[in-house]
Amino acid sequence: MYFSQVRIRPNIQQSPHLSRLIQGNTYGIHQLLWDLFPGQKERSFLYREEIAREQLGVKVGVKGEPIYYIVSEERPTANSPLFEINSKLYAPKLQAEEQLAFKLRANPVITRKREGRKNSMRHDVIIDSQRSLLLELSSMLGLSGVGKKSDLKDNVLQAMNLSDNQLVRDKLQNVINKNERFKNILPRKYELNVLMDLALKSVVDKSLEDWLVNKGNKIGFELVRDEKRDRRKFQAESYRWHSLPIKGKTAGFSSVDFEGQLRITGPDVFTKMLFGGIGPAKAFGCGLMMVRRV
Repeated sequence: MYFSQVRIRPNIQQSPHLSRLIQGNTYGIHQLLWDLFPGQKERSFLYREEIAREQLGVKVGVKGEPIYYIVSEERPTANSPLFEINSKLYAPKLQAEEQLAFKLRANPVITRKREGRKNSMRHDVIIDSQRSLLLELSSMLGLSGVGKKSDLKDNVLQAMNLSDNQLVRDKLQNVINKNERFKNILPRKYELNVLMDLALKSVVDKSLEDWLVNKGNKIGFELVRDEKRDRRKFQAESYRWHSLPIKGKTAGFSSVDFEGQLRITGPDVFTKMLFGGIGPAKAFGCGLMMVRRV
């Protein structure tokens, strides 16, 4: 396998039109990077996009342009008119119980069977967790639970303001207290909308942690605990929606940036994951876990 750093050539950066076409064009980048592996009919690489200045620091010619990291079976072609490419062999030798810092951009989804149908459907973990909480609150308040997520939230808050239902308040507080990273920031005095927003953030954070923990159970790692702070060394942020208009008006996928520290429990399956990635949307910059020893 190979690990490559790919940068846009300086002459391309100087062309505002070409640079604008590249930046933010998820499907276009997917195609341009695939061109680095001529003759391949199936994708055999993972990639991650970063900002050059954040990765390389303040240097001559380094601005806010994107930089790409690629893990691939074959070495990328060195004759690209668009990119400068630096590649090296990538053959990590890992052992059980070894601890690594990690960064991962992933498309976290869960799959559920659809009632009355044979096939299943993917659901965005973030939207699903928020909607599930709002539906539960709606049921507690005797509301219909029909409508968009924003409508459900508005209806719940309106009903709570009218009745000041203590059971619902207790439910929101319990949701927050179940999250190791949120339970200590619950304010003593709070308005309902503040409590609601904190509970929604908490349930999202917990659902993303659970998603990654479940993945780790299958592919040979577990999240390390910070004993002093009594929580896992983990954070999830930068939720983004990436549109794919070429595939349809509403087509696209979400991504979340994970970061933390893990312990290897299965070296073989973990190494296979480093080459194969985690979750869907791998063709569009998701799934590549970048690791370093700590």
